[in-house]
Amino acid sequence: MAAYDLAPPDIVADGQRHRFDAPDDKKGKKSAWYILHSDGVPAGAFGNWKTDLSEKWCGKSDQVLSQAERMEYRARIDKAKQEAEFVRLQLEAEAAAVCAKMLTSARDATDDNPYCVRKGIKPYGLKEFKDKRTLIVPIRDAAGTVTSAQFIYEDGTKRLKSHGKVKGCYYSFGGKPVDTLLICEGFATGASLYAVTGYPVAVAFNAGNLEPVARVLRDKLPGIRIIVCADDDRFKDGGNTGLICATAAAAAVGGWLAVPAFQSDEGQPTDFNDLHTREGGQVVMTVISAATPQGKAGTAPALLVSPAGPAMSLTTDRSMIPEADTRTVKIRCASDIKPQPITWLWPGWVPAGKLTILAGAAGTGKTTLALGLAAVLTAGGTWPDGSACRRKGNVLIWSSEDVADDTLVPRLIASGADLSRCHFIEGITENGESVPFDPAQDIPELHRAVAAIGGVSLLLIDPIVSAVAGDMHRANDVRRSLQAVVDFAEAHQCAVIGITHFAKGGAGKAPQDRVIGSQAFGALARMVLVTAKEEDGARRVLARAKSNIAPDDGGVSYSLGMKTIEGGIEATHAVWEGVIEGTAREILGEVEHDENAEDASSGGLERMLIDLLTDHGGKMPAKIVKAEVSDAGYSWTAANNAKSKIGIESAKEPGSKTGGWNWYLPGTRIQKPLQQSEESAHISTDSSDSSGFLSTVSTIEVTI
Repeated sequence: MAAYDLAPPDIVADGQRHRFDAPDDKKGKKSAWYILHSDGVPAGAFGNWKTDLSEKWCGKSDQVLSQAERMEYRARIDKAKQEAEFVRLQLEAEAAAVCAKMLTSARDATDDNPYCVRKGIKPYGLKEFKDKRTLIVPIRDAAGTVTSAQFIYEDGTKRLKSHGKVKGCYYSFGGKPVDTLLICEGFATGASLYAVTGYPVAVAFNAGNLEPVARVLRDKLPGIRIIVCADDDRFKDGGNTGLICATAAAAAVGGWLAVPAFQSDEGQPTDFNDLHTREGGQVVMTVISAATPQGKAGTAPALLVSPAGPAMSLTTDRSMIPEADTRTVKIRCASDIKPQPITWLWPGWVPAGKLTILAGAAGTGKTTLALGLAAVLTAGGTWPDGSACRRKGNVLIWSSEDVADDTLVPRLIASGADLSRCHFIEGITENGESVPFDPAQDIPELHRAVAAIGGVSLLLIDPIVSAVAGDMHRANDVRRSLQAVVDFAEAHQCAVIGITHFAKGGAGKAPQDRVIGSQAFGALARMVLVTAKEEDGARRVLARAKSNIAPDDGGVSYSLGMKTIEGGIEATHAVWEGVIEGTAREILGEVEHDENAEDASSGGLERMLIDLLTDHGGKMPAKIVKAEVSDAGYSWTAANNAKSKIGIESAKEPGSKTGGWNWYLPGTRIQKPLQQSEESAHISTDSSDSSGFLSTVSTIEVTI
């Protein structure tokens, strides 16, 4: 034990486990332990839970032990190790519970935290104690469970929670990696790296944990490029531990290695936070861009030790780093890219990690519909097409058109949302003052905010044109502004729904072309959903106008209901009424009036419809009518206009809630009078139609 600087106050050979303080323990933590047996063969074991040390000892060499003594010795050692492991796991669980509770009660760290100010960083998702402003860095395993925490004091002193599990665990921020992940030792280093590169970061907390963390993340993210960002400990006694461990970690997972290179050694700088504060972000970016591959996973790394002595830095020759103003093209080989399936929020309708546009005319209930989707996601309900929401998620909402307390929250309640998963963007704190949130420039700040609430699965932006800095009719302005939104969606695997309006006078055009503003809105989005409403009815429709990643036809029928919630507040909510078939143009044409549609009276469409229905006794399924109209070369929009002009009625099959829709010649639909009378039926001839088309049509009126 003395060889490991372990010094218990006394040694008792009673076969029981004894705990005592390790050299770097706070008084009373007792991370070290020993067990000593004096009966039979003298034997024992000792260790340190904090450093994973575990050693055994025997009073006789293995060669002189009898078979019975050898079995007794091994049984005692195995038992001692099992007991020590049980206690270790118990202590880890207790520490994890304490840390989880602490993180729940602590407040969000702010930019003016003394340590953050001193280091020139932001506290991405961290917590802090209110009284002393001590930073709390959560430590989590690959499943996201809190295992421990690191405490960083104002003067930079760092302490880990006693007995908390750290090996293979880390703190990550910056969203889900798309193609690149950075791993480093300390939080300040990671904060500087993220601020400059925008790449997600995993903090390992010490050099020895770099490889365990790299292996865990490689298993979790097999297709991601991992760059291990080393601390260059060349000024420390005992060799360049930071560089050696970082190189081994990168080599173990087939990753890349980046090492800071400084113009001056004054002050003995070591990490990327030092490089950032001394030489600026552009130098950090060029060093990361110049990271070197370290071979395939499982191969031994080349030793970074010069023949003359201590380990050296890979990038001490700064001539190997591009100049700060050098522009380089990033090229990636297809063989290095692992194909990934599309991840869906609402399967086939709203993709995760991508931008969806929801457009429609005023009054179609776009915002209420979007809140209905948010309710399904937060409560784990059923999507409008009847498919199940398989995973609950958080929703983030920004709206410049509706107020949260009297409009949006009541609608969420009426829709059945879990309000604990719904969040609203209320503004930005700038220089200590609150200013309105501007999607056109503040999207980057959302990354830190989202990390603080535990991630987000859906972001609603209403209206999406507010995210455009410049002219919404100019493609370059739209693309440039919405790229930040698209990048946010990819980084967090978050679905983004941008709500917008139709341009006026667009009925009859391709639905995607009716989105107000530049066509870049529809081009940049991977999915465009459109809504419409019957002129004289409550029926509304939602259809897929464009999809690069799923079928682009089919729709959903819905209406807006009214519900009274607590406090007597009335709020609207979407009522899903089932799926409908057809393209977006056809679906919208069924409910909209197209002023620019062809004048059917100049052709023979009205006569065709009258003859068609007359030949079938005045009634015909709408699907068959649609097929006949299409075969005759007419559009469905023109057919609906002719239907309205003639006075043809449409209704579901009488007595059936699930039956299809029928078209009826005027006056032929079976009706039930207000008062019962004797059965009668008569046939009359209607000659009042001024067009002359109905003068020969038999009108059958049946009274039951």
